[in-house]
Amino acid sequence: MRPGVSLVPLLGGGGQEFKLRSGTQAVPIIAGFGTAAELAAQELSAETPRLIGLRDRLFDLLSDVPNLVPTGDRLHRLPHHASFCLLSADGEKLSGKAIVRQMNLAGIGISAGSACHSGKLVPSPILQAMGYSDRQAKCGIRLSIGRDTSIEDIDWAAMVLQQILARLTPQFAQV
Repeated sequence: MRPGVSLVPLLGGGGQEFKLRSGTQAVPIIAGFGTAAELAAQELSAETPRLIGLRDRLFDLLSDVPNLVPTGDRLHRLPHHASFCLLSADGEKLSGKAIVRQMNLAGIGISAGSACHSGKLVPSPILQAMGYSDRQAKCGIRLSIGRDTSIEDIDWAAMVLQQILARLTPQFAQV
């Protein structure tokens, strides 16, 4: 803490931690986090290429869907991250939130907008900074690929997303 800065404790009680936090350190949680970090470091060299392969497969499976554009640079991104913008002519009728609802009904968890604006229908500030219009930035979707994600999961997500887009908006139907 910088000298001269005055902080208000989040929890009242004892005077531990310079009167900023009462209670004792959660040693089991700290030890568990350390073990998790060690395991993640051990698996990183094998897991990263696997995630990249799954992410790229998703991009490939969705590459022919009209008006569904990957955001950002395909190669220079996190291995587990895939995001798209729905460049519909009428962005007010098709939002990222509408796609999220439909995908959730199929058992697929995806996100719309930015995580810091969760639950609000506002344009993604990240997509806006990348040059997308407000309307387009409201039509962004994100998929995260994780340790338990399989090739079958990727194929299922791509197929369901294509069907949802074709059903909700004819302009997204495969040519």
